[in-house]
Amino acid sequence: MSFPEQIRERFRSAFGGEARVFRAPGRTNLIGEHTDYNEGFVMPVAIGASCWVAAARREDPRLAVLSENLSAKVEVDLAG
Repeated sequence: MSFPEQIRERFRSAFGGEARVFRAPGRTNLIGEHTDYNEGFVMPVAIGASCWVAAARREDPRLAVLSENLSAKVEVDLAG
């Protein structure tokens, strides 16, 4: 089973339903920390670490977030 499919399976187990899976590569700045917004030079470099996210639409105005790294789940009512 591929890693994205493993993430989909863990999402099904935690929330039920199907999810879309997204991956963002990690990066570090070789030079230029905090200079990009001061018109300086920045040289970002991709690293081997990635952030993976599984997400799905809900029918109610709630946001549920589960972090496997922190072993924590939070739910927020977006309706106020």
